[in-house]
Amino acid sequence: MGVTKKSFVALFLSFCLVFSLVSSLLIKPVEAKTVRVAVVAAISGDVTIKKGGGSKSYDAYESMSLNQGDTVYTGAGSSVTLNLSNGDADVTLGENAEINVSDLNTSDGNKKSKLKVWAGSMWVKVKSLAGSDDEFEVETPTAVMGVRGTQFFVSVDPKTGAIKMAVGAGKVSASTVTNGADSTQKTTITYLYPTQQISLDARDETDDLSLKVDFLDLDDFIKDASPEIIKEIILNKAEIDKENDEFIAKKKKEIEDGKLVDDKTSLSVKDQAELDKVKQNLDNLIGNIAKKALAENKVDKESLNNIIEQANAKIDKQEKKLDLNNVKELDKTAGVDAEKEKIKKEMLQKLEAEKLKKQLEEAKKQEELKKQLAAALKALEEQKIKILEAVKVAEEKAKADAEAKLKESYTDKEKKDFDDKKNGTNTSVPGSGGNSGNSGGSDPDPVLVPSVRLAATAIPESSNGEFTLDINLSNFVGVNDIYGVEIHLLYDENTYYYDNPNAPIINGNIFKPQNSADHIKEYHGSTGKELVYAVTNFGSTSGNIAVTGAQKLVTIPLHGFGEQTISVDKIVVVRKNGSTVQNIEIPLASIPPVTITTEFPELPGVGY
Repeated sequence: MGVTKKSFVALFLSFCLVFSLVSSLLIKPVEAKTVRVAVVAAISGDVTIKKGGGSKSYDAYESMSLNQGDTVYTGAGSSVTLNLSNGDADVTLGENAEINVSDLNTSDGNKKSKLKVWAGSMWVKVKSLAGSDDEFEVETPTAVMGVRGTQFFVSVDPKTGAIKMAVGAGKVSASTVTNGADSTQKTTITYLYPTQQISLDARDETDDLSLKVDFLDLDDFIKDASPEIIKEIILNKAEIDKENDEFIAKKKKEIEDGKLVDDKTSLSVKDQAELDKVKQNLDNLIGNIAKKALAENKVDKESLNNIIEQANAKIDKQEKKLDLNNVKELDKTAGVDAEKEKIKKEMLQKLEAEKLKKQLEEAKKQEELKKQLAAALKALEEQKIKILEAVKVAEEKAKADAEAKLKESYTDKEKKDFDDKKNGTNTSVPGSGGNSGNSGGSDPDPVLVPSVRLAATAIPESSNGEFTLDINLSNFVGVNDIYGVEIHLLYDENTYYYDNPNAPIINGNIFKPQNSADHIKEYHGSTGKELVYAVTNFGSTSGNIAVTGAQKLVTIPLHGFGEQTISVDKIVVVRKNGSTVQNIEIPLASIPPVTITTEFPELPGVGY
């Protein structure tokens, strides 16, 4: 019996369906790595997003989805709150912050969240992580914070990478990884509880991170925290109190059972009396933050009352509600072992002394380098003077040779007139018949010599060592008019091209933007840096440009600290002559280097 085309198709589809069902039963499913998302929950002011792998920044908006690899920036007076993966965590960023969502995925049922903070401050509220292998980390240039069911604050200095971290609820680990002399990595870790903070200036600051754990410094905390962060902390009082109550209950049971657990923290709770002091601090933590914020004008009275009213609406117990008239001061001795604290202070003093010694040694090294540079510049200046003197002698010789050759064609009378003219005793010109009837003769117009000059100007009140470098051209006229310029600048490692879209290079008035193109790039060498700037005309309607007098070619933004010298290593100036291009010779010796001094930022603990 034959099989029709229609029945064959039906049979084939049935076979595929049965095969897929059997395959699903025989093959064990493999759970894929699932990428989660973060959502912009609230926004205030200037907030921008740079997508992972992209180069452009976009304005953020509420409900905007963020993926791992995305970076968030906040401007002055701005803030943003991010909701990570359907409520796993809420992160509030203050002003001038930069944070990267570096990891946000689920693998084999375990969630991993990682944020990298490069600048600014943030408040993190992590809900209790469900799985035992769930991870939530905040990485900074100096340390990594690992958390489990907690609320904490982090601030990062964008210039130094120094960090501060303070805990509001739960337990937070702080760890650093350093490379040893044998290239092995060493991890150092400590743990913090509420009312504690840690401050770190560098990863290798100490091998014992517990030395850097201290009681919360309210003054520093309020200074670093933005109004939006302070608001979030107060609004979260109910959750913070609940988590802290669970911590107190756990410690109470340990004391009653006589089984105190060494949890690797510097918080010491050995008996009920000490636990009561710690509990009083935890109960009054949010109240002290609110009072300090009001006193420092971080939040006005009316706004604070409104925030407190919202926070109290979520609190059931009357004694837990926030009342600024019933706030007790924090006891800095609570949970502190006096003997351990004494040893800790001695070790900190030793640590600070070693740190100061390193700073002084580095300052001495920098001073020695400055002296070596000054000596090199002096030698360079002496060499330049010798070159200029040699050039002058060569020019005088060339002029004398030209005069001698010219006089060879003169008659005796013309030679005498030439000598008299040169000595100022006669105004007649050889070959003109003596010009005896003209007593008002004048010298020929002076020859205009093309030149290039550098000029550096410090930017007033700059804390970043910013200054500008002007490249000026003079007297490129006649057969020396120009079509393009390429200049190579040399400077040392302490100077940087300030590649900033808010402070771009500024072309002068020589080349017009509509028919010219320019390029700038900094190169790093073994002994210093080289900056190349080039500009040229283009198009059939553009020709050579005459530069009369002194005119600015370009202004280049630079920055650095201390004394910096910029010199010209190479310069190419060209003009078009029909279809050919000619070089205009500019001796490097005729372009003196320029030196500028900007102030060093003052190192902590070191005077200058």
